[in-house]
Amino acid sequence: MILEAVVIILREVLEASLLISLLLVLSHVLGLGAKWLLPATVIGVLCAIVYARNIAWISAQLDYTGQELLNASLQLMIWAAIAFLFTISGTPNANKMTIKGLMIVIVALALTRECSEIFLYVYAFGASAGQWTSILGSGAIGAVTGICIGLLIYLLVLWAGVKRNMLTIAYVLLAAVTAGIVTQAISLLEQVDLIPSASPLWDSSVILPENSVFGQLLYALLGYEATPSIWHVCTYLAVIASLLVAYGLPRESR
Repeated sequence: MILEAVVIILREVLEASLLISLLLVLSHVLGLGAKWLLPATVIGVLCAIVYARNIAWISAQLDYTGQELLNASLQLMIWAAIAFLFTISGTPNANKMTIKGLMIVIVALALTRECSEIFLYVYAFGASAGQWTSILGSGAIGAVTGICIGLLIYLLVLWAGVKRNMLTIAYVLLAAVTAGIVTQAISLLEQVDLIPSASPLWDSSVILPENSVFGQLLYALLGYEATPSIWHVCTYLAVIASLLVAYGLPRESR
């Protein structure tokens, strides 16, 4: 077993798994069922395959910043779709087909990014080291673990029992996950110099290293950065605030 492969693939799967589990909670409470998940998964995996197969061409675009910019764009689109979902899911007589469509878009975008990263990592490691059996076995362990954690979170939120509690918990966790996703986009934009680099506000790597197993898990769940810059902190707070506004506006008007 290759521990590094387990952790990396667990992180990628966990990001998508957590997002899907929280959307399934919303779908359950709103009475939408779960049939929308199948087309979302199919679309996301197919797009990830296309992305991975064309990674050389994508990376060479825009002065070799194509991959970073595309990943950042996918993450920002997830934020926009979730903000829209927060807005319309709180309105009376909300259009269920629109909500399902948004959930399909969110999941497809998340799977496109996460699955493409997994495909690229597995192929690169297997081709260079020639350890296909080990990398596939380790990847399967990481993937199954990530899916199980997502399922556990889904069951725990449902265990809250009361409809209002389930909605509140799901919205709060979705806001936190979305903020973490967008801070990852900020890191990518810093890498390609579209955002000026800033000195870290603090360094928590002594207490919790980012490359540790728990650090990787927090990175997947909440976008944990051991050395966040002012951009990361402001972005995180801004995303939370924007989703609170999106959540509150239809209820205020009602």
